[in-house]
Amino acid sequence: MTWRVFGGEMADILLIALKQRCYKDGLGTDKETLITQFKLHLHRGIGYLAGDINIKKVEKLIELTTK
Repeated sequence: MTWRVFGGEMADILLIALKQRCYKDGLGTDKETLITQFKLHLHRGIGYLAGDINIKKVEKLIELTTK
């Protein structure tokens, strides 16, 4: 999946936020660092969702996006 497909209309804003976070954390903003940090962030988020005992159905997950 390309970054544009993933981020849609917000792709540029998400990229800026990722670069800012890497800069704040004292990391580089080169392509490889951005890819690595994004993957880590994505996996951490998936882990939080997977570990939430309140989410037992897809409908509950969807509810989180509308809050």
